[in-house]
Amino acid sequence: MSVFPIRRIISGKLFLRIAAVVILLLFIALGLLWLRGRAKDRVMTDARIQLDSMSLRITNYLDIVESATHDMVPTVVSNMNPDSLLAYTRRVVESHPDINGCSITTEPGYFETLGRNFSAYSVREGDSISTVLEGEYDYYSKEWYRYPSEKGSPVWVDPYDDFNAGTLSSTDMIASYSVPLYDRLHRFIGVISTDISLPKLSQAVTGQMPIPGSYCMVTGKNGNFLIYPDKDRLIYHTIFDGVNPRLQPDIIRLGEAMVSGKEGQMTVDFDGVQCMVFYQPLSQAGWSIALVCPE
Repeated sequence: MSVFPIRRIISGKLFLRIAAVVILLLFIALGLLWLRGRAKDRVMTDARIQLDSMSLRITNYLDIVESATHDMVPTVVSNMNPDSLLAYTRRVVESHPDINGCSITTEPGYFETLGRNFSAYSVREGDSISTVLEGEYDYYSKEWYRYPSEKGSPVWVDPYDDFNAGTLSSTDMIASYSVPLYDRLHRFIGVISTDISLPKLSQAVTGQMPIPGSYCMVTGKNGNFLIYPDKDRLIYHTIFDGVNPRLQPDIIRLGEAMVSGKEGQMTVDFDGVQCMVFYQPLSQAGWSIALVCPE
């Protein structure tokens, strides 16, 4: 046998071996890509399930507050006397562990013998509940009173700091559900407002995140952070603060989508970290919730 046929045979065998290795590597690569795709799909499914679960917990929390407030309205408007109103605010807080406080505030001068202002207030302080007739301050300019009186309908007020040194007030940031009160002639006579603690809401909603590195954020009507890992940015900072529209258009798009009450998902760069963000509205309060998952 000549040298050339032998070389051809060796070259042919080498080619087949190389081809077999290449095909094997190709199948391994395709398999890894398939597994990666499956893993990503599974994580995305888990993220949507987690987001739905957090949204449901917030909705249930808000439903409890709304029901407790509306259930008390008929009793309040049929028994408009100071002692009863004090007792009613206490009953709301006592009956619902998730509620932080409750106030019933009347229009100026409603009780002529008590002066211009009247506001019965009960607040939870640890394991105890305190009930007082609030002192003199301008209730009527506060959002929790002004919004329902102007709109003539119940309203959720974005969380705010209600602490006033020297008075009975919550040390937590609170969100309020306020319902206007009307007498039998449908004249506006005041507001019943029920409060929830923002830290307690955050604790109840977030809990243990099943996806490593993920976190929850809730934004208010103007994009302000209501629930967010960085506590220094809560309430007084929005998702738009410090964002360069030219360099960070993805964050602007996300913020606009959340403020507009939209639902979806998008990839966003947060401080150099590529994240998949899943978001949906919390319609009853005008808020939005998002689950942020680093890719």
